[in-house]
Amino acid sequence: MKPEVRNDWRSVEALAEILNAGTRKPTMSAHALRHYVRESHKNGLAPYVRRLGRKILISESGFHEWLSGSRQNAA
Repeated sequence: MKPEVRNDWRSVEALAEILNAGTRKPTMSAHALRHYVRESHKNGLAPYVRRLGRKILISESGFHEWLSGSRQNAA
């Protein structure tokens, strides 16, 4: 039996919506995500970003992993 493969690639807007679900104030805006993507070659997010023409996709699980790691490195 093959393991289930989850497709967790999200557009910038979709990921921002998921990250802000259930909050009164947005904690992660699409603008902030685009900034992280622009600087992905410097901040380590690059392995979790795919560009298809003008479309930008970010791995949801990869973003959470990166966010956890970047916070630990900053401490």
